[in-house]
Amino acid sequence: MFANSVRRQLAAATRSSARRASTSSSTASSSSSSSPLWRRVRLTAGATALAATSYYLGALYPPEFAHLLSPRSAPPPLCPDDPAALAHVAALEEELHKLPVLLAHRAQTGEDDWYEARPYLNIPEERRVNSLTAGTLKGPGKLAVAPLVRARHDARENWIFIHVGRALCGHEGVIHGGLLATLLDESLARVALLNLPEKVGVTANLTINYKAPTRADQFIVIKVRLIEAQGRKSRVEGTVEDMSGNVLVESNALFVQPRYAKLLNSTAVRSMLGEPPKTKKEISPEGTPQPVHLPGGAQTLVKNDS
Repeated sequence: MFANSVRRQLAAATRSSARRASTSSSTASSSSSSSPLWRRVRLTAGATALAATSYYLGALYPPEFAHLLSPRSAPPPLCPDDPAALAHVAALEEELHKLPVLLAHRAQTGEDDWYEARPYLNIPEERRVNSLTAGTLKGPGKLAVAPLVRARHDARENWIFIHVGRALCGHEGVIHGGLLATLLDESLARVALLNLPEKVGVTANLTINYKAPTRADQFIVIKVRLIEAQGRKSRVEGTVEDMSGNVLVESNALFVQPRYAKLLNSTAVRSMLGEPPKTKKEISPEGTPQPVHLPGGAQTLVKNDS
């Protein structure tokens, strides 16, 4: 009888222990099931808040690539005779002469080695109307101001400052690659042709590597350097850079003088290239005022007392 009592107590203890284990397991399972759900809720809320913040910040301060992916349409170019267009061109001309890159180059290079020219201004109006860059593409929103050339007297290097407007785009806000090729062809040609015997030549080969998009409505500088000049051939290389010094395009070219070049009158070509005078400085009689060119194209008269 005592043994039966002991067995009943052990059975009761076993059932009680089983119930406690079942209750504990159910509680742990419920806790573990609620924990991942809560984490998902918190992650979803955090991601939503981050996305909303990023959206509003992006709308207020859009990154550079956003302009390329979803550009904003610009208004059409102004009519060249519009007073607003004339004011715009005048403002760009003034800005041109205040460019830090141009001012720094003027300060670092002396008149004995470098000179300035505005070749497009030397083209007669009757020829300019049929010129792509000096006529057709001239005006506000396009090539608004005549390019400014800083060139070595030995014709081995050029820096050409150009403003490219929003009407010259392929993709909205980005200058057309073909337009950059045209500007490079003319800029490279200036150095190449001045190193040919008759100053007349044609493009035999032009290689271009686009490194980065060229944004519209900004000043760029095309830097050209002579590589080699032998007889009727000139090899040159150049880059297109923005005012921060970023290289946008790299290029090199071969120019060849035609065999019949000696039969041509190269005077007009030399004028359009803005070729420097034979002497770096004009020698005037003692006591005679002579013009001195100041930065920006201004002139003053200085009496020569030497």
